[in-house]
Amino acid sequence: MKNLALEIKHRRKVTIKHLKVLKHALLNGQEFILSFYQIQGAVDSLLHFMSSKNEGVQLAAIECICNMALGDKKTCIKLTKIITPYLMIYINSWNFNLSCMSIWTLGNLCDSNEESCKLLQNQNFFCTLIESLKNSTCDEVILNTFYALKLFLKTYIYQLEIEELNKLLLVCFERLNFWKESFWIVYQISCRHDCDLLNANLIKQLFFSVQDEDIIDIKCLVAILRTIGNIVAKDNSSYSANEIIIGLKNSGPFIRNILIKNRQINLNDECAWVLGNVFNVLQITELHNNNYITAEDFNEICNYLFV
Repeated sequence: MKNLALEIKHRRKVTIKHLKVLKHALLNGQEFILSFYQIQGAVDSLLHFMSSKNEGVQLAAIECICNMALGDKKTCIKLTKIITPYLMIYINSWNFNLSCMSIWTLGNLCDSNEESCKLLQNQNFFCTLIESLKNSTCDEVILNTFYALKLFLKTYIYQLEIEELNKLLLVCFERLNFWKESFWIVYQISCRHDCDLLNANLIKQLFFSVQDEDIIDIKCLVAILRTIGNIVAKDNSSYSANEIIIGLKNSGPFIRNILIKNRQINLNDECAWVLGNVFNVLQITELHNNNYITAEDFNEICNYLFV
C-alpha cells in the first residue's frame, strides 16, 4: 500500500488501472486506509485526479475516496473537510456515474459520525439531496440518494429543522408508488414526533399503498407498520387510531398475503406493537365494552396480522 500511495502521490504515470488497484486495496480494512492516508500528499493527489479532464480518471479517483470513507471517525472527519466541496459539485453532474459515486461517498461519510454530518450540512448537503431526489431522472442517482439520506438521517436527524424534514417527506410521498426506499425514509422521519405531516392522512396513504402488490414487499411492510405505530403513539386524539382500525380491516387481506409469502420473517412484534398503541390511545381495556372495535373485528384483524 505504501508503494502504491507514493506512486499516486508523485503522479508517476498513474492510470485508471492504478486507481482501481487502490480502490480494491482500500477495502482490505482500516489498516490499509490509514496506511494510505498517512502518506503526506497522497490524498491531495487523489483530489488532483478527481479534477482531471478525463472522466474515467475522475470516477476512479472518487471510487478510491468512497472506500476511504469507510475508515475510522478521525479519518472520515478529515476526509469530509477536504473533499466535500469537490463532491458537492458533482452531485448534480450530467455524468450520472460521477453523480452516483459522489452521493454514495458522502453517504458513507454520513454513517461515520455526527461531526462529519455537521460539516456536510454546513455545505447544504441535506437540501441538495432532497433536490436530487426530487428532480433526478436517473434511477441509480435516485437509489444512491436514498442511500445517503438513510445514513444521514440515522446519524443526524435530531439536529435537522422540522421544515427540512417536511420537504423530504413531501418528496417521499410522491415516490411511494415507485420507490420502496421511500417507505424507510418516511419511517425514519416518523421517529421524530414533532413532524405535523405524520398524521391520519398519511396512515390512509400507507394502507392504500399496501394494496399495490407490484411495489409492496415484506421490507416495505416492516417500514409501514413501524411508521403507523409511531404515528398513533404520538397522536393524542382518537382519529389516527380509528384510521388504523379501518385500514387494518380493509388492507388486512393484502398484509396477510405478504406475511404468508414470507413466513421466514416474523413481524409479530411489529403487529402487536401497532395494536397495543391503538388500544392504549383509545384506552381500550376490554373488547366487549368499548365504542371503537368489536370482538369480531379484533379477531378478524388478528387473523390478518398473525399468520
